[in-house]
Amino acid sequence: MAGAVFLAGLSAMFLFCGYEFIRSPAESIFIDRFGADAKPYAIACVPFMMAAMIYGYGRLLSSVGAKKAMAVSMLGSAAFFLLAWLLLGCAGKWLVFLLLVFKESYVVIISEQYWSFINSVLKDEEGKIFNGPMAGLGALGSLAGGWLLGRYAVGLGTETFVVFSAIAILPAAGLFWIGCNNAGEPRPAADEAGGKKGHLRLSILTENRTVLFIACIIFAAQVVATALDFRFTQLVQDFMPLKDERTAYLGRFWMNVNIFSFSMQFLAAPLLLRYIPRRGILTAIPAVHIVACVLLFINPTLGLASTAFLLFKGMDYSIFRASKETLYIPFSYDTRYRAKQIADAFTYRFAKGVTATCVSGLKAVGSIAPGFYPALGAVFSAVWLALSFPLTAKK
Repeated sequence: MAGAVFLAGLSAMFLFCGYEFIRSPAESIFIDRFGADAKPYAIACVPFMMAAMIYGYGRLLSSVGAKKAMAVSMLGSAAFFLLAWLLLGCAGKWLVFLLLVFKESYVVIISEQYWSFINSVLKDEEGKIFNGPMAGLGALGSLAGGWLLGRYAVGLGTETFVVFSAIAILPAAGLFWIGCNNAGEPRPAADEAGGKKGHLRLSILTENRTVLFIACIIFAAQVVATALDFRFTQLVQDFMPLKDERTAYLGRFWMNVNIFSFSMQFLAAPLLLRYIPRRGILTAIPAVHIVACVLLFINPTLGLASTAFLLFKGMDYSIFRASKETLYIPFSYDTRYRAKQIADAFTYRFAKGVTATCVSGLKAVGSIAPGFYPALGAVFSAVWLALSFPLTAKK
């Protein structure tokens, strides 16, 4: 199993390298065409795309199984980025808008499929050992992608990295296919085969207390993330008016996020998961974000905004993810592959969409004070902290 997990980690390394090639360019191109203040309108559309994509994934999972569903998810995303790159020069602003919405959607759905696979082949104690390094390989790819983007965006141009993101997905798909073959494709029990209990299996959210609390925590956490993201984007626009320089700055920022995340995953996560109770880990993380949001509210600078956002993303990608995923290991195939897409992937972006819709509504009736975003982040960090206690209560 260790070999299959390692191959899945290498696959994730290429996927997340490609994600760095599209994340900052899509943001920078969007800012260039629409401005930072229009970003909430795009994010508000993400839940609709997520709902359609997750439903399509559920149907695909029922008809062809987990391995082929992952291959279609990856290759379909690569095809979209290739087409977008070909059309960016001649298509209207709608394509830029769609590119940002798709960028927000595809990576979450694919990344949850990695964890569905890992949670299916590892036992609980193995997860505490391997989850951190597994996520660390993905962070290594993100780190490399961020470095390449920061180094070459000005010389090659922002749009060039859109096609690079498509190319990077191809080895990711091949490595995952081999890893899945080595471990054996996870199979559902007879009563869950072919989606007999539903292609999305939404009933698990009411049947399984742990999954319900995970969904609620992810919602609260992503409100925090969105609030920090919007404030960070505003300040980046103010201080980085030129597109390619802005892309390079964002590339370096995400590289630093991934250096932090990489360090946490390989050095801290295995030790923390082994020796610190889940409750200690899962309550400490939102406490850190409360402090960061309060400091940003008091002192609204780009440096502090980038630090607060970096802390959130770095811990979200590492210790929070590695700790949370071990909760899924004992559950059924439908919980790991279907309900997980709703609780983790859809809720992840649904929270961003709801936050963006509320922000858009507030902007429609008046201006929003800059301090609104860190204040919102502090409030929902407190909600997150409160929810962590029932999640980690002993059963």
